[in-house]
Amino acid sequence: MLLAKRMILGVGSAAVIALALGACKAKDNQSTAGAEAGSAAGVENVALRPYSGDEAQAKRGRYLFIEYNCYGCHGGLAGGAMGPSLRDTVWKYGGTDAQIHASIADGRPLGMPAWSTMLSNDQINDIVAYVRSMRTTAEPKFFFISAMRDSLGMQ
Repeated sequence: MLLAKRMILGVGSAAVIALALGACKAKDNQSTAGAEAGSAAGVENVALRPYSGDEAQAKRGRYLFIEYNCYGCHGGLAGGAMGPSLRDTVWKYGGTDAQIHASIADGRPLGMPAWSTMLSNDQINDIVAYVRSMRTTAEPKFFFISAMRDSLGMQ
């Protein structure tokens, strides 16, 4: 009986050690593969899309995004927080310019307020342009009001 318990304990311990070593080896392989892929492809070029819009309009949209506290729900670079990410490609209410405009102007259930009483149609179009510029080389990334005003030539 004692011998059987020792054999089970020994086999169980060996299995745990083998699994732990295998997991460490797999993690090392993933780290190495990720580093090689990142350096080969160039980290700054990962998942960038082309942008054919007006860069000045996208900057104005970024300014409005910060000025009207959109980042409070969507995050500083619109990656999502309490509200959804605006950087991805899957949108619950549609991702066309008209659908994004409608989401901003009319709001959406469960959290997105209607902004059509606070923002003009042109301002909403500026925010749509900013959203379109995300994940492109043209994306404005300033964080502070002073930097935004300098970038837009405002006082």
